Amino acid sequence: MQAFFQDGKPGRITADDFKRKYLSHFPDLADAHEDILEDAIDAVYTQFHGVQTLWDLQEKQVWFDKTRLCFLHLTAWFLADLYPEFVSGVPVVGGVPVKRKKIGGTDITFQDTSTAIGGDLLSGLLSNPFGKQAYMMIKTCAKRMMLR
Repeated sequence: MQAFFQDGKPGRITADDFKRKYLSHFPDLADAHEDILEDAIDAVYTQFHGVQTLWDLQEKQVWFDKTRLCFLHLTAWFLADLYPEFVSGVPVVGGVPVKRKKIGGTDITFQDTSTAIGGDLLSGLLSNPFGKQAYMMIKTCAKRMMLR
């Protein structure tokens, strides 16, 4: 897609952009629930406002593509956590991070880093595969690493 910018930042994703990328995982959003999808897009743009500038050191097309891809992942993460009944073919836990898992004689307890000093405020993104993709994009962007 050709880059377009609004107010000096990559243009917002639309419901149609989301459907093109993720409709196979959210089939119930094909024709119904347009308001839920629009609200989810608004919410992630509000919650993750800084994402719009993470790749501004890159060429404009790269900045545009990465920003929009990250917002698509964030929107899918948000919807999967808030409305797990809409998700198809992807394991989700309804926004609840797994803290402990017991299978047979094996019992695993995961460390909760969100409450520790210096904890990762983005750890909530790890609740489903969509959020994990956004998490990795945000954590590894060149601007965060101070690479120029």
